Amino acid sequence: MNALFWTESFKVRAYEVDIFGKAYVQTIFNYLQEAASNHAGALKADKENLERLNYTWVLSRAHIQMETYPRWHQTVQIDTWPSKKEAYFGVRDFEIKLKDETIGRATSSWMMIDFNQRKPVKLPDFLNGVEYPEKGRALNDPFHRLPELRQVQNELKLKVRYSDLDVNRHVNSGHYLTWAMEAVPVEIRKKYIVKDFQINYRAEALFGDVVSSQIEIIKNENGLALHHRILRESDQKELCRALSLWNPVQS
Repeated sequence: MNALFWTESFKVRAYEVDIFGKAYVQTIFNYLQEAASNHAGALKADKENLERLNYTWVLSRAHIQMETYPRWHQTVQIDTWPSKKEAYFGVRDFEIKLKDETIGRATSSWMMIDFNQRKPVKLPDFLNGVEYPEKGRALNDPFHRLPELRQVQNELKLKVRYSDLDVNRHVNSGHYLTWAMEAVPVEIRKKYIVKDFQINYRAEALFGDVVSSQIEIIKNENGLALHHRILRESDQKELCRALSLWNPVQS
């Protein structure tokens, strides 16, 4: 198998599904994150191999599109590959499959930073020699700026727990999706399902921070568009912004 392609399977667990037995969008995100990390390790480009340079990867952008979601007990396959690189970023793409059928696609942009200074650094020389697969992008997203939330229609405050942190000593990327979803009213969660989710990470949250997850709800001809924003309460710093598109649940 080509080393630049990685395939990994995940069985959907009971604690990863909603009240209808379908995986959450953040469940899919966590599978993508795990597959990306494991592939980076196989390519000797993960955190452990970068520690000698005092570098680490942090997620900057992610975009997921889902046709349908796997259910409890089903096994989902994640195919992933590095698709392009820029001076400070590496782009990684994904296909999400269920029984050989592609049910979703995703793309992501990862920034390399100096772990101590928490500042971006150029990709190291050994990564510049990597030849990227001809497969190209799963989603041809240029990662344009996401729309700004203009009117707060619902808000939820949360305090960062120790269990929210990861090996980079900040809140793991997946928890921001959970926070964004928790601010969505239950009435929407019962009648609509996320078909498209984009997120832009702008600053890190640390242990003890109090954050505010805010949303603006916009109706369109296909369903709903929700603008998300997560702020740190102490200084009103925008930690991330997101855009989710929701379609009515098919009965």
